[in-house]
Amino acid sequence: MNEQEKDLEKAEQELFETIISMILYLNKNGIRLDAVREMIQEKVEDAFDQYPRLAEYCQWKNRGMQDEDP
Repeated sequence: MNEQEKDLEKAEQELFETIISMILYLNKNGIRLDAVREMIQEKVEDAFDQYPRLAEYCQWKNRGMQDEDP
């Protein structure tokens, strides 16, 4: 397994742990699982909707930082 695959596996595991932690927390605090699922789906869809704009901004910002002297 190369370094990129290891990084991807680690990121996937961290995402899973974050999601399961949120599910457990919300359900433990009285939110039904179906409502938690819907909430997570809405946030994921919103994130993908916002991604193009945010990615463009981040690339622009990073380009600007590369142009600066260290």
